[in-house]
Amino acid sequence: MNLERGGWIVERGQNPTPLPAGWHAALAEAWAAYGSGSYPIGAVIVDGAGRVIARGRNRLGEARGAEGGQIGGHDLAHAEINALLNLAETPRPEVYGWTLLTTVQPCPQCAGAIAMSGIRAVQYAAPDPWAGCTRLLTDDPYVAKKGISVGRAPGAVQVAALRLVLAGWLEAGHSLFAPLMQTFKPYSADLTAAQALHASGALTALRARNAELDEVLSLLLASWEPTATDPLTTDHVPLTDDRTGRACVWIEHQDQILMTELEWGGWTLPGGGIHPGEEAGAAAVREAWEECGAVVELAGDPVPLTEGALCFPARLHPDHPELHPSPERRGRAWINPRALPWADDPQVREVLAARKQTHPALALPPRVAHVLAEAERLNFDRSCSLETGRLLRTLAASRPGARFLELGSGVGVGAAWLLAGLSAGAHLLTVEVHPERAAITREVLKGEARVTALYGDWQDALKDGPFDLIFSDAAPAKRETEHLESLIDALTPGGMLVLDNFSPPALLPPALHGGDPERERLWAHPRLSCTEVAVSTQERVILAVRVL
Repeated sequence: MNLERGGWIVERGQNPTPLPAGWHAALAEAWAAYGSGSYPIGAVIVDGAGRVIARGRNRLGEARGAEGGQIGGHDLAHAEINALLNLAETPRPEVYGWTLLTTVQPCPQCAGAIAMSGIRAVQYAAPDPWAGCTRLLTDDPYVAKKGISVGRAPGAVQVAALRLVLAGWLEAGHSLFAPLMQTFKPYSADLTAAQALHASGALTALRARNAELDEVLSLLLASWEPTATDPLTTDHVPLTDDRTGRACVWIEHQDQILMTELEWGGWTLPGGGIHPGEEAGAAAVREAWEECGAVVELAGDPVPLTEGALCFPARLHPDHPELHPSPERRGRAWINPRALPWADDPQVREVLAARKQTHPALALPPRVAHVLAEAERLNFDRSCSLETGRLLRTLAASRPGARFLELGSGVGVGAAWLLAGLSAGAHLLTVEVHPERAAITREVLKGEARVTALYGDWQDALKDGPFDLIFSDAAPAKRETEHLESLIDALTPGGMLVLDNFSPPALLPPALHGGDPERERLWAHPRLSCTEVAVSTQERVILAVRVL
């Protein structure tokens, strides 16, 4: 059999389904590793045309040493490492178009080696909830800048690779009840199949007579049934960064919607990139299948989300109302989108708002809604976020009769949020240095006796202190730490300084990888007690209370 063309692995009547050549080669390496007494994990590297240009297998169980540049009998002797070592060279920019295919999700060691190799795409078959670390390639601030894409193998390859490696681990003496094996509980069908293979000795018998890979695959996939809509890939398609947009899908059934599990935890609407030449709706249908195993049909016009994605309403296809195993092996859940906390998910919240079904507890205060509409009309995009606004409302409500100061009114969004929580006897002073914005703020807040809106320099406003809470939303006040003493002096003892728009560590720019001087100054100040609140995945707010 010609490995470069692949083999036939799944019979559907008289129409066999071809296994992509690169994945056939990777599984062949995994089978060779098993035959050599190592963990059955294989990897290959393919060029932009899908041609295999390097191979490697796990060689932990082989004699210590090197063969053809590859490592054996050493903790570094993983399949991905050996595939990288098998490369003659990694010329730039050709290497950027190559893809590493591996039968098991890379561990931290292999993910790091891939990141530093110059290769810009990785696809893996079997998940590894115990040690898999592809999130290093997408979430680490340094590595993420390389733009490495992470994808999955076709469904049949995922199943074959997972069952093979589980059987290999059982043969190596890993108990079914050991922590490693317990992490594979979500893949119960594959774990059961691997147990049966191990107990029967069928795989070891094939190994003893040096069976061909296709015979091994027939055994591994004997109990696996692809669905009629299984989009098994027939050709290797290198992952690229030329997506034309993003699409997600709102799959509703009996007042619930389907959400898919994120690799790093949490849930989201099924969705992803739109391929060149692909319709956005078709991308949404494809993502529903790939991430959730759901066959859907679209049910209306999409809702544009602020993140740039189009969210398409959909329903389960009447001919395929059941959910199939997810080709990407993801978890999924039916949730009630109109109940908390789900109704406050950023994507869900926007779709519900477009449908005028916002949860009553999440409805915007009327004045806030009015000011936000004015900000949109003026194309002013520097107002505080929704999440920070809610925090301001809660903080204002916690201090009845207090005196509040906002530095940097913008067009009045922050002030409107503070007013939503102010008690009858409290007062807010808000100041804006830009004359037109100051005038707009006065206009949108007119008629409210609890607020004074001024045009002027923020430092002049401090003279009207002391204040019980200062929301510092003017760039000079919140980012020039030499003014910190003035801000603290303008607070009452126990008064609070609120600073928004701080990035979480995962989103810090390279200039702050050595540390954030603003945070250092605030937290180290002897007259402040600080805490940092994550108001969303994109933003943190620092609350600093004057203690002296």
